[in-house]
Amino acid sequence: MILYPNTLFVGKVCEHLPTVASTQTYLRNLYAKSRPAEGTAILSYNQTGGYGQRNASWQARPEAGVAISLILYPAFLTGGNQFLLSMAMALAVKTAVRNLTGKACLIKWPNDIMVDGKKVSGILIETHISEQNMEYAITGIGLNVKQQDFGDLDGLAASLEQLTGNSYDMDRVSCTLMEWVEKYYLSLRGRRYDEIVRSYNESLYRKDQWVELYDRDNEVFPAMIRSVDDHGRLIVTIEDGTDAKFVHGSIRIKY
Repeated sequence: MILYPNTLFVGKVCEHLPTVASTQTYLRNLYAKSRPAEGTAILSYNQTGGYGQRNASWQARPEAGVAISLILYPAFLTGGNQFLLSMAMALAVKTAVRNLTGKACLIKWPNDIMVDGKKVSGILIETHISEQNMEYAITGIGLNVKQQDFGDLDGLAASLEQLTGNSYDMDRVSCTLMEWVEKYYLSLRGRRYDEIVRSYNESLYRKDQWVELYDRDNEVFPAMIRSVDDHGRLIVTIEDGTDAKFVHGSIRIKY
């Protein structure tokens, strides 16, 4: 199967796998053997062992979701500003989902895509820093397209078809994702950093609202979400009125 995304390089080399344990692992192993062209995509609609942040499993029924991993070489980014790539990829997926559904989409820090308060997509970016600059980034995107049953996650997750009642062609969804990934990646490569940070914060889920946060000990405390800085730290106001910053992994937002 050959896809024809309207792109310059993202997805121009695309290996579609009928089934795979993890597109992310497959692409990482491919990189270990060679240096794939930038934008090379590994795509499957039947991923059996996908994973997300903190090795959480990504569950999807066969032929019901898109799993795609892309390799990028953002050597213009340093270790200190690598979260800008996460912001750009979240904005790309958010924009793709908005265009596919016509619905308002938000980004739950750091990069889950939310529609009507439910998660439709997750993003995992695995990078390697060499001599202060990013050598490569493998960006994995999981998007619920046709799934109707989410088991224990019913009410927390949703698919495009659930949200809209429309039917979606998986290939067209995949091309749309790749097209928006390229657009936002080129904006990033063009050093439009301030614009990306501003757009990300304008799309921040539960911004200026009180939420409950879990710390590493699973203790829960209230805080008001304010923004995310260009280093990826979540800025919140806590109960005593002071602001605090948290790196990803130190806290979790309770749904």
